Order: sequence, then C-alpha cells, then structure tokens
Amino acid sequence: MKRWVLTALLGATPLSAQQDSLLLEAVRLATEGQSDSARAVVQAKLRAASPSDSGYAEILFTAGLVSDTAAIAARFFRQVSIEYSESTWADRALLRLAQLAYAQGDLDGVRRSAERILLDYPFSPVRAQAAFWAGRTELDRGNPREGCRLMAQANEEAGENVELANRAAFYLQRCSVVLSALADSTGTAGTEASGQAPTRTGTRVFAVQVAAVSDPGAADRVMRALSAAGHEARVFRDEDGLLKVRVGAFRRRRDAEALLRELRELVPADPFIVEERR
Repeated sequence: MKRWVLTALLGATPLSAQQDSLLLEAVRLATEGQSDSARAVVQAKLRAASPSDSGYAEILFTAGLVSDTAAIAARFFRQVSIEYSESTWADRALLRLAQLAYAQGDLDGVRRSAERILLDYPFSPVRAQAAFWAGRTELDRGNPREGCRLMAQANEEAGENVELANRAAFYLQRCSVVLSALADSTGTAGTEASGQAPTRTGTRVFAVQVAAVSDPGAADRVMRALSAAGHEARVFRDEDGLLKVRVGAFRRRRDAEALLRELRELVPADPFIVEERR
C-alpha cells in the first residue's frame, strides 16, 4: 500500500520547466524505479542548501515525492505546508497530504488538508483536485449533499484536466440519483447541494468590498489576511476585469456598516459597502 501511494503521488506530479533540473532528474529516477538514486540527489541538495533559500521549499517537496514510506513523505509535505505556507509549493504539499490521508483511511485528515487549499489558496492550480478529494471523503462518510457539491466544484474548476473532470463527472452521475431520492424523502430541492447555482431572485444584499485588484497574488494575500482574522471572504472577476474581494451578504445595511467599521481596523485599504443582487 505504501509503495502504491508514493507511486501514485509521483504520477500525479506535473513537471514544470521552472523546476530545478536536478530535482526533475530525481523525480524521473524515482518514477523509473531508481528510488535510492533519487533520494541521494535530493539529500545532496538539502545538505547544500539553507532553509532560507528561495528554492528550499521545492527541495523539501521533492524529498516528499521520492520518500520510501508514506510517513516520511507526509513529514516533508507537512513541513512545506507549515514553514513555507507562502511558497508556490504549499498548496501542492497540502494536496499530497490529503491524498496520503485518503489512502490511509484518515478522512478527517483529508478534509483538513483539502479545506486549507480551498479556503487559503483561492487561486491555487490544485483547487479542483482538493475539491475532488474532499468530495470523495464526504461521499464515503455518507454525506451526499456536501460530497456532491464538492464534486460539482471539482468538475467545474477542472479546466484542461480532462481526467479529473471525467472522474468528478462519474461521481456526479451517481449524485443525481442520490440527491433526487433525498429531495423526494425530505421535500427539499437539491440544486444547491449538487453544486448548481441557485436561481437569482433579485434580492438585495449588502457586502463590504475590501479590495479591487488586477493581480491574483494580491487578491490571494487579502483573502488570507481576512481568513486569518476570522472572516470568510469571496473573490470574483468583475466586468471591468478587476478581482473584487468582498465579505458578508446582509439583508440590512446596518449589519454591513458594523462589519465595515471592524474591517477598517484590519486592512490598510479603504473598504466600502456595495449592493449585490442575489
């Protein structure tokens, strides 16, 4: 099982031209069954590098990929996700932790790692995969509403990852049957649980806009800061091309005004209230 898990992780890891060439070679060696040689390459890189180096997170991540046990792999991935949470490898490390946890039957571990990606990394390229593994977890737990919602998200955000989209679509076929049965038994509609957008009724709500930026990285940093302060923010690309980061959806304007006063103490920008139609 451990060998299968680590082989699957290697197979699921995209190789980028921006990666260190020696580390790419280590992954190639491990993929071809030369794990000892692969680990030797990575260990040499670790000894030569400093934890403060910009590429150290990548070395740790690769060390996790070529590890000979799931426990050692998880240790490297966890180090990346905690100590280098601002790096481009943190979300990928969290995804590997979720996959390892699923293989070991640790469903709570899957949700913890997947939710960190979904909540803390809104522009992560592995969000769809995180939603898929979280969805499988909820389906295994017998929670079809949440599981199917996450599968719908995975299918929608898969983009050019056709394999992932097809895997999510397979589960969604089963979801339509399960959710229809649940709706019949409870008398409630299942569109929201299946990941479909609810019908807009034109209801007016008030939100606080915290940022309007063109750089996804800037929006990501704002989202993380709000999340760390306990606020659930959302982001979308508006018609003007800017990424709008907003918090809250209140029926009463005075509730939004109370949130506005709180947010003005947290963010350096000048947040303001906007009206939305739901």
